[in-house]
This record gives sequence, C-alpha cells and structure tokens, in this order.
Amino acid sequence: MAIKIQTKTPHIPIEIGDELELRFYVTDDNVEKLFNGYDEMLKKYKDVEIDNAEKGKMILKDAIDYILGDGSFDKLYGLSNSVLVTKQYFDEIVDGLSKEITKRYGDTNKEKVEKYLQNKKKQNQTKSKSKK
Repeated sequence: MAIKIQTKTPHIPIEIGDELELRFYVTDDNVEKLFNGYDEMLKKYKDVEIDNAEKGKMILKDAIDYILGDGSFDKLYGLSNSVLVTKQYFDEIVDGLSKEITKRYGDTNKEKVEKYLQNKKKQNQTKSKSKK
C-alpha cells in the first residue's frame, strides 16, 4: 500500500484588486529575502539622502524587486503611478506574506528562519568542501 501525500503549493498568490496577481515563491532564498530585506536595503542605502521623489522611487523599486522578483515594481507602480500608493501596497504585501508563511508553515519568527538558513548554508558549504 502506497502512502499518498498531496503536493504543496510552492507559491503564495498576491492579488491586488482584480487588476494584478503576483506570486511569492516560497523558496529558502525568497523567505530569507522577505525576512532580511529591510536590513539589506538599510545597508545598501544608508548613505543615500532621499531628497527627491525619484530617489525614493529608485529605492522602493529596488526593495520590491529584491523581495518579489524583477519587474514586480513596474507592475505595482503601473496600477497608480504613485510612489506613495505603491509603498502602501508593498507594506501590505510584506505583512500579508509574513502572516501567511507563519500560518502555512508554523512559527517562523525571524530568529528561527535565520537559524535554519544559516544551518542550511553550513551544510551546503560542507558539501562543497567535501566534493573538492
């Protein structure tokens, strides 16, 4: 007798109105980007003075594309042509993804996710060294 296990959906759909659907693929790298994206953007832009809307737009584009994939900013921004509205969408998306990941996969607070990903990196490094 075979054990039958239903496959899991490897992505979380993100619907914005009836106009746009994005997908967040639940991979180790993407989860790490979601939980560490804010810190990464702070490091990258710590010395940049946001003195005009174009710089703010550039940083928001980088953050959205970093977490949701290339081209995602253009799709979101195209709904309103407003950095402020796009930022609101992004905030809601990040909050919703965090909650959905916790709901689907259990307690995934930042520390536990980071610990898991660090252990995975160590395992991958060990495998790489043993192949040499």
